[in-house]
Amino acid sequence: MMRLGIVLLAAGAGKRFGGNKLTALVHGKPMYLWAMENIEGMKSELPTVVVTGTPEIITAAEAKGMIAVFNGEPELGISASLRLGIEAVIQQAGEVDGILFMVCDQPWLEKTTLVRLMSEFDGGILALSCGKRRGNPVIFSKEYLKELSELSGDVGGRQVMARHREDVRFLEVNDDRELQDIDTREQMEIIERQEEI
Repeated sequence: MMRLGIVLLAAGAGKRFGGNKLTALVHGKPMYLWAMENIEGMKSELPTVVVTGTPEIITAAEAKGMIAVFNGEPELGISASLRLGIEAVIQQAGEVDGILFMVCDQPWLEKTTLVRLMSEFDGGILALSCGKRRGNPVIFSKEYLKELSELSGDVGGRQVMARHREDVRFLEVNDDRELQDIDTREQMEIIERQEEI
């Protein structure tokens, strides 16, 4: 079994949403909680790190035995959160085979998909896909952690994936909604309406 740390990225400013989208309710539950509950109970003896600037999310993470890392500068972009998350995992676990990076705004992602992703990872870079659509979560093996840590601005793992296309594999999911990340309130309402049909 690969030694994989988990980093949950929950520090976005949510400008397009018009407020902190991660605390918005989806089916009566804060959006961030769907991601946290998916992680709970997964077979990883390594730490789960939650990078956030939201006190409510810090409290929830610590209550679940996760390591909360405060990011008070979301304006620095996703690269700062990646760096903080990687540092915390290495500090806690020492040597790892890789890190699973998740975002908090995919409330329709299934726990079974995460379990499949972790069990099928055998090195390189493994991400989710549905048809031509590619998305999060993504697992990066340890060889890429330094490169991820050196990113700057609002640039994430896609840049590293683009540099190492030959090492990237995709795990196919059947439901496109699993890859759906929420940027606006309208998006969230449309998807919830589709579920009711």
